[in-house]
Formats: sequence, C-alpha cells, structure tokens
Amino acid sequence: MARRKSMYRIVYCILILLLEQNRIETLDSKSQRINTTNLTVDDYYKQLKLINIVRKLPNIKNFQQKQQTICSGICTTNQVNLQRDNATRLRQNARKIIVYQDCKAMYDAGYVESGVYPIWIYQLYKFTHVYCDMDVQAVGDKNGWITIQKRVNGAINFDRGWQNYVDGFGNVYGEYWIGLEHIHALTYQNTTTDQFGSYVTPPRMRIDFVDQDGVTAYAEYRVFVVSGAKQKYRLIAAHLDQATAIPPNGSSPIYRVWFSIYDNNYVFSNCPEKLHGGWWFSGCPRSNLNGLYPTQGEKNSPSNIYWYDWYTVNENNTAFKSVSMKFQY
Repeated sequence: MARRKSMYRIVYCILILLLEQNRIETLDSKSQRINTTNLTVDDYYKQLKLINIVRKLPNIKNFQQKQQTICSGICTTNQVNLQRDNATRLRQNARKIIVYQDCKAMYDAGYVESGVYPIWIYQLYKFTHVYCDMDVQAVGDKNGWITIQKRVNGAINFDRGWQNYVDGFGNVYGEYWIGLEHIHALTYQNTTTDQFGSYVTPPRMRIDFVDQDGVTAYAEYRVFVVSGAKQKYRLIAAHLDQATAIPPNGSSPIYRVWFSIYDNNYVFSNCPEKLHGGWWFSGCPRSNLNGLYPTQGEKNSPSNIYWYDWYTVNENNTAFKSVSMKFQY
C-alpha cells in the first residue's frame, strides 16, 4: 500500500510539472510573437497583459517550490531546473517588451492617431490611460502630447473638493482632470541616469484655447514642474516660451504658488470659494482653467473658465468653448 501511494505521488508530481512547463513555454512563445516595434493597439494591450504575467513569476516560483516539497525528493533535479530555466527565459523575453512612458514616444513608434492610450508612470508604478493629442504640433515641430486637463462641453463638474483634485476625475474620452498626484509624477517622469547620478528633464506644458467665436490660441511653457503632496502640489517652475494667448510683453497668468481650493485654501483670501474649481491661485488670479464652464454668449471672466489676456486675442473677450493642458518631453 505504501509503495502504491508513493507511485501515485510520483505520477502526480510529474503531471503537475509537465503542465506548468507547457504553460510557461506557451507564454514564452506568445512573448516572442508580440515583441515587435510595428505594433497595433491590440498588440500593445497584449504586451501589457504579458507584463502582468511576468509580475506573477514569483508566484510561479513559489508554486514550483511547493511542488518540490510535495515530491519529497522524488522529482529529479533536472525537472526542477527545467522549470527554473523556463521561468528565466520568460523573464528575459519580458525585458524586451516596449513600454511607452509618454505620448511622443508612442507617436514616434507609429501611433499617429489621437486617442486614449495606456502609458507607464514609473513614479506611481502603474499604467494610466491618458488622452494622447497626436495632432497638435509643438513649437519644436514635435507631436504627441499627454493631456492632463480637458474642457470641451461642460459635461463634467469641476467644482469639486481637494481629494478629487488630488486623485483626478472625469472621463478620459471627454472632459477630465488627470489628478495632482499624476501631474506631480509626470513632471518627474523623464529621468536619465549616468555615472554621475540621476537627472530630471521637466516636460513642456502647452495650453490650447478655442473660444465661442472659434478663435484659437496657445501658450507653451518650456518647463513645468509641480511639487508633491507635502508641498501642497506647489507649482515651482513655469517658464513661458512662446504664446499667441499672451501679449508679446505680457507675463504668464499662471502663478508659482500652492494649489488651492475651497476646502484647502492656501492663498489667505476667499477667491477659491468665489471662483470655483481648484487652481494655482494667488489672491484673485489672472487665470483659472478649472472654473465653471460658461454658457453660450458669456464673456471671459473670473466667474468661469478664465484667462486674463484673452481680450488681446479676441477683442470681444468671448468665453471659452474648449481648453486643454498637455505635457510633452
């Protein structure tokens, strides 16, 4: 009887190992098939799925160790080593997976249509779906922008509390605010490391405006950096580069101050309560792109989506139909 039980355990162990080996070889084959720079969107999502599989490799290793324990020394060393070799090969193939950290890299790789794509935010160690604007060309003739804020029709209420602005809200396919935590992480996304240390190249930031008369303009900043939660997401760098939404001798309407809102007010005035929405307020500001969405026929004013210098672009000072904020590296 004892000998029969021992034989059953041997057969069970061998079957489990063979099944697991076949599973890993199948995944290995899939990873090799999708490792290509000429990807469709479907292929890209397959890569993301494979990354999730690779993250589970420690679980596979634990499973192998459990099976080795069940075998009680009956499984051969060669069988165990074969399992480990397969897991190592899968991990090596996974390193070849193309993971995009911004929309410009996706544009350069052939994703030339504007739309929603997943990008890897390494500071947060996660994928986030963003709207990639592939149509707008930067001052430096570069396409591919990460949209961090978008207003188009007033469908989403931007008059919200602090935590909503930290986490983000809205619909990435329509109107949305990506969230202060994501904005902070994205400003430190472009990091390079060499023998002397790590260096961060902050993103460019662009704002595109369209008013109710159809008049368009932009403002582009060559550096835009937002601090983290401990510093209340203070805007610590916003260097204006080129703009048609600001007079030639004008200054930026965006101030380098703490982010404020009615339930977390750091400007020592009641302007966040009066003007609605969260923004980098300094007293009663010269801008607030998160203000109330205007009704048809309104004028550009602090009571709605506001940009102080708009009267220099359109003498009618017409309220906005759409605005969007974007990052590019």
